[in-house]
Amino acid sequence: MPWLLAAQTTEGEVTYTETVQLKIDVPEGDREMMKMLPTSQSAATLLLFSEKECLYQDKEAGEGTVDVSHEQDGMDMQIKIMRPENKFYRDLENNRTVESREFMGRYFLIDETAVRKNWKLSGEQKTILGYPCQKAVLQDTSRKVEAWFTPQIPVSIGPAEFADLPGLILELSYGERSIVASKVDLKELPKKAIEKPSKGKSVTRAEFQKIMDDKLKEMGAEGGRGGVRMIIRN
Repeated sequence: MPWLLAAQTTEGEVTYTETVQLKIDVPEGDREMMKMLPTSQSAATLLLFSEKECLYQDKEAGEGTVDVSHEQDGMDMQIKIMRPENKFYRDLENNRTVESREFMGRYFLIDETAVRKNWKLSGEQKTILGYPCQKAVLQDTSRKVEAWFTPQIPVSIGPAEFADLPGLILELSYGERSIVASKVDLKELPKKAIEKPSKGKSVTRAEFQKIMDDKLKEMGAEGGRGGVRMIIRN
């Protein structure tokens, strides 16, 4: 029974399925191409955790890659949608986070003090993978975030930056993204299984946001001349 294992350890790994809804704009009138395009992208992700630290990342590199080819009027068009290679590390003892972000083939590191999330617990309950879970909604945010956590695994962590609930988060939904646990494996992890990201240029979160905004603005201007445009929010 999951609750018996939970009483013995607060260490292990959780496999999730992370799904992102895709918004892809194509030239007007190209209905055949529109039919071929995916409406979502899914990948298996992994949360490694202990009482002291945790790491959230894709389970395998290149997971969830979408590759679509289309031919029309003698022209070949290929759309390849690859997930960025992002990692999120949390140091629970020192209340720090290190986020490794890939953007346009470049890597950045954001090392900062963890910002505590302000959750509101609800009375809603359900069972996920045999664990009784309670619903919580994130307050004071421009986006609606709903989480389901289980107190039977008493670690205040979850996927990516989401944490600070009295139990492990097994399901999340926000914006165009959902993250749902498919497997929980409570076990002792090998030494150095959880490694703090170190790849990339050190920037502040504000600096990284400006880099993204400037590049997306530039791409938007170019995309306005016609052609295929994709919007994927991470």
